Amino acid sequence: MRIGIDAKSFFSGPVSTTVILQNLLPKLFSLYPQVQWIIFLDRKDKDKLFPFRQPNILIEYVWADINLISNLFFLQPGIRNHKIDIMLYQTFPRSTADVKSVAFVHDVLFKEYPHFFTLPEKLYFLPLKWLLPKADRIITTTRFVANDLVKWNYSTLDKIDLAPLGVSPVFKPAQLHDAKFLQQVKQKFHLPDEYLFFAGRLNKGKNIEAIFNSLPLINNKNIQLVIAGSKHGRNAHFKMLKSAAFSKRILFTGNVTNEELSALYALSKIFCFPSHAEGFGLPPLEAMASGVPAITSNTTALPEVFGEAAIYVSPGHPAEIAAAINHLLGDKLYYELKKHQALQKASEYNWEKTAENVMHSLLKLYLSHQPIAT
Repeated sequence: MRIGIDAKSFFSGPVSTTVILQNLLPKLFSLYPQVQWIIFLDRKDKDKLFPFRQPNILIEYVWADINLISNLFFLQPGIRNHKIDIMLYQTFPRSTADVKSVAFVHDVLFKEYPHFFTLPEKLYFLPLKWLLPKADRIITTTRFVANDLVKWNYSTLDKIDLAPLGVSPVFKPAQLHDAKFLQQVKQKFHLPDEYLFFAGRLNKGKNIEAIFNSLPLINNKNIQLVIAGSKHGRNAHFKMLKSAAFSKRILFTGNVTNEELSALYALSKIFCFPSHAEGFGLPPLEAMASGVPAITSNTTALPEVFGEAAIYVSPGHPAEIAAAINHLLGDKLYYELKKHQALQKASEYNWEKTAENVMHSLLKLYLSHQPIAT
């Protein structure tokens, strides 16, 4: 079986897609060495070393500036030349008579929450209404997204397979980290002994402004909020910081490596992620794997992914966020309970399971189109 994978974002691109590809591909390659893999990478990354060079892995470099156009046109010569049986696309599939197509779709939140997306983003996703219904199968990460795909007429449930994401072993409790490295990270970023933590894209949908507004309501007036990333941007919540009385309690780290990010999680006291809408929610899972209780929203896919392990709040109510923080900081037994539940929940997710679920979908499609021996 010859399987093609759209991995143009392996080195750079949307952060979530890069994380998925860098964790998923090694598991697919190790679990299924009998498959001939054809991996499509961005031609701008030719100078970067793709870390897998087995004989059954072929690399094809393509123009990738716009994912949609690349998938529809620039991948096709390589697909034909390598006689690929099944092509796994990121978001935008192209269906042809001789090659079966599978689309990996993270979410279609732009339909239910258009106010969190720019006009160019909404226009960019518009072709999905014609492309997704033609895909032979769709892989997504939660039942919530699967139901959304059906709700908005992108597919039917019988054509959708679930592959929940995993969490990298790099995210682990502080006691499993190298103590010297943790101390170096703490000094580099001038971290306080206890802090609230946020990691994720700094856009309107992530609702970081609600965390800002919760700070004056927290009983501990000294605890700081550490944000992985830079405060440079045009978003309204960055502008409000200039005049906010609590701005001195907020620390931006700037860009961090993956190893530094894992240390930032492990050193934190509470992870806050009151996002308005998520198709899965990888940052809270990384926090839980680090042994850190996570406060997140009671919306979209988040309750499905985290069950009883998370502390849920209404994303539009900073007072609820503050109350959840106060409860965790003020009740040691409750804090330890949520910490235990977090680690237990995180242990349920790993990239090997993700790879197996992805392969199950691809194999099911492949076998359904093989001639029956007589």
